[in-house]
Amino acid sequence: MTLGELLHYHVIPPLFLLFFTPVVQVLTQLGDPRPLGWSALVGSRFAWAFTAVTLVWAWLFLVLPGPVHHGPTTHFGQTPPYRANGMLYYICTLLLFALLETWLMPGVSVTIYSNMSAILAALNVTALVLCTFLLIRGKVAPQSSEEIEPKPLPHEFYRGMELHPHLLGVDVKQLTNCRVGMMLWQLLVLVFCVAGARLHGLSSGHVVCAALQTVYIAKFFWWETGYFSTLDITLDRAGYYLCWGCMVWVPCFYTYAAFFLTRQRPLLSDGQSAFVLAAGLLAIALNYRCDLEKQRFRESGGRCRLWGRPAEYIDAEYVTAQGRRTTKLLTSGCWGVARHLNYVFEILAAFCWCLPGLGHGVWPFLYVLFLTVLLVHRVFRDEEKCSNKYGKAWKKYCRQVPYRMIPYVF
Repeated sequence: MTLGELLHYHVIPPLFLLFFTPVVQVLTQLGDPRPLGWSALVGSRFAWAFTAVTLVWAWLFLVLPGPVHHGPTTHFGQTPPYRANGMLYYICTLLLFALLETWLMPGVSVTIYSNMSAILAALNVTALVLCTFLLIRGKVAPQSSEEIEPKPLPHEFYRGMELHPHLLGVDVKQLTNCRVGMMLWQLLVLVFCVAGARLHGLSSGHVVCAALQTVYIAKFFWWETGYFSTLDITLDRAGYYLCWGCMVWVPCFYTYAAFFLTRQRPLLSDGQSAFVLAAGLLAIALNYRCDLEKQRFRESGGRCRLWGRPAEYIDAEYVTAQGRRTTKLLTSGCWGVARHLNYVFEILAAFCWCLPGLGHGVWPFLYVLFLTVLLVHRVFRDEEKCSNKYGKAWKKYCRQVPYRMIPYVF
C-alpha cells in the first residue's frame, strides 16, 4: 500500500470522524434550556453522578449470577460468554425510573433534560478514557491470541484492537452497546417525553415518538442474545467507533427527535398521531419477524417452516482456527425476498417515530437520515465479509436472492 493510500484509507477518515462526531454531539445541544458553558465540555456534578449511577447499575446486572449465552466462535478460537438477563435489566431500570419520577425525585426528568449537555460531556470524557485504555491494553497486553495487522494509531484508536475484551469481569461491548447505549436511548426518550409534558402539557405526537422507540428498544432487549451474532459483535472491535459511538453518539443522536420535540411541540393532530403509531408498530413487527425467522432457522439447524413451507437454504463452508466448518444460508421467508429486508423495516420504523416532528424542518429527521446511510453502508460491509468467508456459496446465494434491500430496486 502506498503512502497516499495509507493516508486515504487509514488516517484521514478516522481523524475526520474523531473530530466531527464530538462536534456534532455539542451542536445537538444548542437547544438545551440552560446556556452552554464549561459543563458542556467536562460535565457537572449532577452529570457525573448520573453517569456513575448508569455505569454501576449496568455493571451490576452483568456480574450478578444468571444465565449465560455464548456467542459465535471467532476465527482464532475465542467463544465469548454474555450475561443473558437483558429483559430483566430493562424492566428493573424502567421501574427504577418510574419510582424516581413519581416518588423519590419528582420531576427528575426535567432535571435530566436541563442537564443534557453536561451529561453528554461526562459520557464523552468517560468514553474517551475507556477507548484510550482499550487501545493501550490491546497493544501492550491483549487478552486474546489474535494477531492483527498494525495500522496507523488514529485508525487503531477509531477501530479498536480487540474483538471481545473484558473489563472488571464483564464483556466491554455488552456493557457499552447494550447496557449503557441502548438503555440510555430508552431512558432519555422517556425522560424527554415526561419533561415535555411537565413543561408544556401532554402531546400525542411526543407520546407516539417515545412509544415507538420504547417498543423497538424493548424488542432489542427481548432479543439481546440474538444481537451477539450481528456485525457489531462479530466484526467490529471495541474502539472509538463502537464504544464511544454507543456511549455518546447513541444517547445524543438517536434520541434527538424526542429531545427536539420537548421544546418544539409536535404539530400532528391526535388522529394523525394514531395513524403514525399504527404504521410504526407495523414496521417494528415486520422487522422483528425478519429477525425471528433467522433465529428460528439457526436454532433448528434449518429444520423449520417459514411462510408455511420448509425453510430453504444453501450449504456453505468456511475456515476457522479449528478447521473447516459448515453452515446454512437462508434463502426463503423474508430472507428470500431480499438479503437485508430487515433494514428496510428498521428505517421505516425510525421514519415513523421522527414523523411527529413534521413541519419543523429537517432537524427532527436527522436520525432517520443518518440511519439510512449507516445501514446501506453496513449492507456492503456485511456482504464483503460474507463473500470473503463463504466464497462460492455466497455467490450462489446472491444469485438466488438477487436484491440487497428492496426487490427490483436495490
